[in-house]
Amino acid sequence: MIRTILGATLLVLGTGLMVFTAAAGDRDDDVAMLMEKKVVEWPKLYAERDADGLDRFLSDGFSVLEPDGTVRTKDEEVAWLRETPPDEAQSDFIFTITEIKFAADNIAIVYGHGDSTRETDDGRPCHHNYWSSNTFILEDEVWKPVFSHISGISCTPKE
Repeated sequence: MIRTILGATLLVLGTGLMVFTAAAGDRDDDVAMLMEKKVVEWPKLYAERDADGLDRFLSDGFSVLEPDGTVRTKDEEVAWLRETPPDEAQSDFIFTITEIKFAADNIAIVYGHGDSTRETDDGRPCHHNYWSSNTFILEDEVWKPVFSHISGISCTPKE
């Protein structure tokens, strides 16, 4: 698991796809913190099924908009994580950041896509992919997710 997280971090740090748009001043420290939050910390909480950690990680007003239009609150997301067993098939999960934009000094939007191996409904291995945008707010000098939007989920069977 640690190897996967480190690999994902190195992949994101080494990719030429990232574009960072800063609203004002030097945002290197903020970009580094946001990358750590989105690429390492957030996936680790799900992989380890750390519901209490997720509760601390997310902003109190957090909500997620699913591809079907369903909106879940922070409490619903934490409860789902607490009740859902680990998914061993996602041990190769990698999130790649494609862009970070700062809407204000205390608001950042992180765009990117997640990739992993999963199974189709009939049990065949597939390449799972989705796109997301995540809005973070700066609370007491800590970046916290306040909104997530997921779209474009696919599971392409492997040959």
